[in-house]
Amino acid sequence: MNAQERKEYILDILKKNHSVKILKLSKELRVTRETIRKDLYELEKEGVIKKIHGGAVLDSSNQETDYERRKGEYLEEKQAIAKEAAKHIEEGDTIYLDYGTTTLALAKEIMNFENITVITNTIPIINVLLHSEGINLLIPGGMLRKNEDSLYGPFASNNLQNIFVDIGFFGCGGIDDNIGITNHHMGETIISREMIHHSQTSIILADHSKFGSIAFNRTATFDEIDIIITDEDLSSETYEKISQKGVEIYCTDNK
Repeated sequence: MNAQERKEYILDILKKNHSVKILKLSKELRVTRETIRKDLYELEKEGVIKKIHGGAVLDSSNQETDYERRKGEYLEEKQAIAKEAAKHIEEGDTIYLDYGTTTLALAKEIMNFENITVITNTIPIINVLLHSEGINLLIPGGMLRKNEDSLYGPFASNNLQNIFVDIGFFGCGGIDDNIGITNHHMGETIISREMIHHSQTSIILADHSKFGSIAFNRTATFDEIDIIITDEDLSSETYEKISQKGVEIYCTDNK
């Protein structure tokens, strides 16, 4: 198990148990306590955890909330964002739908579209589009992340190497005017980064609550994306700051 895999393992344990002990991790992962301390130090430096005596706890300000709970948060905003995003899709397009609950809202919006191809590794999106006759559905596959119903990992990356799309729609955990687009899970973020580079047009879907937040991994810098679609509650100050980065921003009317 390499350093990245150890970090993912540590974060998974923290999300389940809320705390970890260095000695226990050292035994479970069969590495030295010094190796675990180094992993924890790096995670703390990245702002994800807080070290305590003999172990660590999650930094509560940067936790990824439960998928089912997130589906119900800012629901009207997500639906409005999805309606706007759907306007960018034309018959014959090949699109990628990334991880997240706003991309799930987009899947529901386009389920009756005709003659489009959708690539996705998100099982809730797959379930929505499974019986849509006008949609060709491609699933790269990979390792299952059970708490998010998502697929990721080397198998997924290998299957996406030679796939290119007209438009990629991406969720996120945070948008910061200095750092860019970030998300929580390392494995998912690797897939998202790959597909941003394989999309002729990359569109970020994010409600206003994501702005000013920074998650664990950087998905993209502003020069790697084309459009951000958000809701009407985005502040004018934030709008101006992001616009100056050369990104086109669409703010929806939720009414």
